[in-house]
Amino acid sequence: MNLDHFLKTDREKAERLIKSIHFLVDELLSDAITDQDFDGCIEIAGSIVSNCEELKRMHRPEQVVQLHEIAIQFLGKGLNVSTIKRPKI
Repeated sequence: MNLDHFLKTDREKAERLIKSIHFLVDELLSDAITDQDFDGCIEIAGSIVSNCEELKRMHRPEQVVQLHEIAIQFLGKGLNVSTIKRPKI
């Protein structure tokens, strides 16, 4: 499982969410389908969607993760780094 596209602070939570999704799909959903528990399938699918939405929110491009780590290093050295937006013309 590659967690490089998550901030270091989010990696543990992302790993738990991914494991949870695997469990929901591999264990619970397949059992619910086998038992023809379609209401259970809908609930499980809702949980899967919720977890995937959370992962999508936490997912960052690799460049953003690298910049965040550089900013954390600067902060550790006592330099305050913040983002600046261009003025609107």
